Amino acid sequence: MFHQYRITDRHELRLFQITDAEELFAVTDANRAYLRRWLPWVDGARSVADSRSYIDSTLQQFTENSGFVAAICYDEQIVGTIGFNEINWHSRIGYIGYWLAESHRGQGIATTSCRSIVECGFQILDLNRQVIACAVENQRSQAIPQRLGFSCEGVARQAEWLYDHFVDHQIYALLRSAATPP
Repeated sequence: MFHQYRITDRHELRLFQITDAEELFAVTDANRAYLRRWLPWVDGARSVADSRSYIDSTLQQFTENSGFVAAICYDEQIVGTIGFNEINWHSRIGYIGYWLAESHRGQGIATTSCRSIVECGFQILDLNRQVIACAVENQRSQAIPQRLGFSCEGVARQAEWLYDHFVDHQIYALLRSAATPP
């Protein structure tokens, strides 16, 4: 299973360690306003202890084989997260989630990170379907599955409560049979 994946000499994905809590909290806190626009958990990340608890839950998820979340590292610094927030083993479906620090957007980091997760999903986990849901207004996030050949399957109306309102999600999926070989 996935533990660490080097994409370039500057860019890697790796499972979190409890010792990453301070760094994860720092990048989350520095990007709080930017992330809050699209992610419902930001207000709950109030301290290093909250990041430690989150990391612990991701490691538990990995141990239970129900998904995993990896740190996106660039120049050996955590700049975001990516992974399978959930895996439905019966139907062989993986649900991908990701976020990236504002300072690192526009450099292809999120797209190449997602491409690596998709490859892992098909080649290592033997998934048949991978799904990405993005807020309808989040054009940057939607560009990633579009670049990677995912099909837009429609809109899930009021799919997520985001602080004080519901947001619709654009649903993208990629089937193993439609995936381009690496």
